[in-house]
Amino acid sequence: VVSTGALKKLTVAHLRGAVAPFSLSFEKGKKLTIVYGENGSGKSTVCDALEFLGNGSVGSLDGRGLGRTERYWPSVGKAPADVIVTLEDSTITCCATLGSKGVVAVPPDQRPKVEVLRRKQILDLLEATPGNRYEAIRRFIDVSPIDAAEQALRSSIRDLELGREQAVARVHENRDQLRRFWEEAGATGTDPLDWAAAEAVREPDDRSGEREAVAALRTAFARMAERCDALAPAEREAERAAAEESEAELRVAELEREAAEDAATVIAVLEAAQRHFAEHPQRGSCPLCESGERAAGLPERVAERLGAFSALRSARADLVTRHIVAARVREGAETKQGEVEKAAERWRTVAADPRLPDGLPLPVELPENSAGRATWRDAAAGMDQDWVRRENALADLLKFHGTLRRTYQNYIEKLQEQRELDAVLPGLRRALEIVEEERKAFTDAILSEIAIEVGRVYEEVHPGEGLDKISLELDPRRRASLEIGASFNGRSGLPPMAYFSESHLDTLGLCVFLVLAARDGASDTVLILDDVLASVDEPHVERLIEMLYAESVRFRHCIMTTHYRPWKEKLRWGWLKNGQCQFVELARWTAADGLTLTRTLPDLVRLRQLLTEVPPDLQGVTAKAGVVLERVLDFFTLLYGCSVPRRSEARYTLGELLPALDRKLRTALRVEKRHVGDDGSVTYSSHPLGAILDELSQIAQARNVFG
Repeated sequence: VVSTGALKKLTVAHLRGAVAPFSLSFEKGKKLTIVYGENGSGKSTVCDALEFLGNGSVGSLDGRGLGRTERYWPSVGKAPADVIVTLEDSTITCCATLGSKGVVAVPPDQRPKVEVLRRKQILDLLEATPGNRYEAIRRFIDVSPIDAAEQALRSSIRDLELGREQAVARVHENRDQLRRFWEEAGATGTDPLDWAAAEAVREPDDRSGEREAVAALRTAFARMAERCDALAPAEREAERAAAEESEAELRVAELEREAAEDAATVIAVLEAAQRHFAEHPQRGSCPLCESGERAAGLPERVAERLGAFSALRSARADLVTRHIVAARVREGAETKQGEVEKAAERWRTVAADPRLPDGLPLPVELPENSAGRATWRDAAAGMDQDWVRRENALADLLKFHGTLRRTYQNYIEKLQEQRELDAVLPGLRRALEIVEEERKAFTDAILSEIAIEVGRVYEEVHPGEGLDKISLELDPRRRASLEIGASFNGRSGLPPMAYFSESHLDTLGLCVFLVLAARDGASDTVLILDDVLASVDEPHVERLIEMLYAESVRFRHCIMTTHYRPWKEKLRWGWLKNGQCQFVELARWTAADGLTLTRTLPDLVRLRQLLTEVPPDLQGVTAKAGVVLERVLDFFTLLYGCSVPRRSEARYTLGELLPALDRKLRTALRVEKRHVGDDGSVTYSSHPLGAILDELSQIAQARNVFG
C-alpha cells in the first residue's frame, strides 16, 4: 500500500537544475505549498523531481524536439548514477535513482502517486482535437470491458446478418433448382416443393443391377473384340511358321538325296571325328583303327570332307531353327485361342444375364469358329454405343435422384437456418441497443458529474460572470470524441476556445484538470501545478488561491509554482481570506549553487518566532517589525486612498506612511475579532487601532536605533 503520510522533506541531487543537493521542507499541517521564483530559478526542477520519483519521467522536456530525453535528466557534467531524489513523509522515506534501465525507486511499492499539470497540457486539453481530448479523460470513464462486449455483440450480429443473407440466397437458389428438376421430371402436380419433398423421401428404383449388367456386357464385348483382334495375327503367324517349317524339311530332304546314300552317316562320323580331334589334338594314330599309317594330317582331311557337306549342314541347322519357331508360334496361337474361348464364355454368360434391360440390342449367337467370330464382331460394332448410352442413362437416373435429395435437404436446412436467425436477430439487436444506451448513460452521467464539478470550481474563481455552465459531451457520431462546451452571453454549448480570454481558458483548463485528478484517488495523490496560470490577472488571484486551497485539502499534497509577483505579495503578507498555505521563495539560480531558498516563512510568522526567542534579538525584531509595519500601513493607505508622496516605485518609509493616516481615520480604525462560544454562539470584540498607531508614531525611531 502506497504511503499517504504528510510530506516532510524533498531532497534533490543532480537532477536538471539541482547542480548541488537541494532540500525543501514542508510545513506541518499545510497541504498547499506555493513555490515562487523568477524565471530560471529552478521551479520546474522541483516539479521534475517529484515526477521523476513518482512516475519515472521528466515531463518538462517533452515536446521540445529532443527525442529520448533521459540523457538530459542529469545536471550538466553529472552521470546518471549521480541523480538522487528522496521524499520523506511522516511514515516512510522513498528514494529514486537513475539506472541503466530507467528510474529505480526504493522501496518500489512506496513511490508516491504524482499528477503534474503544465500550461502546455492545459492548451493541449482545450485546443486538442476531440479525439485527443477524449484520451485525456479516458481513464475516468473507462468502460473497456463494456466496449469489448459491445463490439463482440455487434460483430456477432454482423456475422449472423451475413449468415442470414447467405441462407436466404441458398434458399432461393435451391428452390430454383428444385423447380428445374420438377420440370425435367414432367412437372407432376402443381407445386415443385411438394413434388421434391415426396421424391426426397421415396427410395429410388433399384436400377443399379441393370447398370451393372450393361456395364458387364459392354466390358465383355470389348474383351471379346480385343481377344479376337489378337488371335487373328497369331493364327496367321502360326500358318506362316508352319509353311516355313515345311519348306525347310523339303530342302534338307532334297540335299540329302543329292549326297551319297550314306552321306548322312558319313557326315555324322566326320563330325564326331572333328570333335574328337578338337579334344585330343596330339593323338598319333587313328582313333578308329588305331593304325599310325597316314595318321598325320588326318584332322585336316576330316575338315575338308565336312566342308563338302556344308550346304546340307546349313539346311539342317535352318530346319532346327524352323522347328523351334513354329513350335513357339503355335504355342502363342493356342494361348490366344484359349483367351478367345474364355472371352467367348464370359460373353455368353453376361449376354444371358436376366438383369439386362428390355429392348437392349444384342448381336446373334457367338459362332464357334474364328471366321464367324470376326463377322459377328463386325456386325455388333455399332451396338456398343447403344450400350454406353443406356449405361449413362441409368447412371444419370441414379445421380438425378441423389442430387434432388441433397438439394431438397439443403433447401430445408437453409430455410430452417433463416427462420432461426429471423427469430434471434431482433433480440440481439435490441440487446445491442440496450448496451449502447446503458454505456452512453453511464458515460454521460460521469461526464455530467465532471462538468458540474468543473462549473462549480470555475464559478469560485469567476463568480457571477455566467460562465459556469460547462458541458462535456461525447460526439454521438464518432466514438472516443469529446466536445467541451460553455455558456457565453446567454447561450450554452459554445466552444470556450472561440469566446474565452486566455486567462479564462487557463482557469477552465486548471479546473478540468483539478476535477479529473480529484476523481482518481485524490487522497493518495501529490498534485503539482507547474507555472500554469501566468495569464491570470490580479483581480482573480485571490479567488484562485482560495479555490486552490479549498481543493488542495482533498489531495495528499498540492504544490504550485509561479513567477507572478502579485501572488508573491499576497501570499507573503497573508492578504487572503484563508492563509493556510506554505509560501516558498527561490533565489536566483547559479551554476555553483543551483537551487537555493530565500525564504520559506512569511514575515509575520518569522516575527512571532523572533519574539519568542530568549533573549530576543532586538535588532532582528525591530528590523522585521519595521518591514511588517510598512506593509500594513501601505495596505491601509491603498485601501483608504491616503495621501503619500508620488514616486515611480511604490516604496515608502514609516516616516511617510504613518503621517498619512490622519487623526480622523485613526479614530475610526478598529479590528472586529470573531469569537465562537461552546454553544456555537458568535460574538465580536472590538479593538480600536488609533492608540496603537499613535504609539507606533512615537516609537518608530526605535527601528533606526536597533535595526
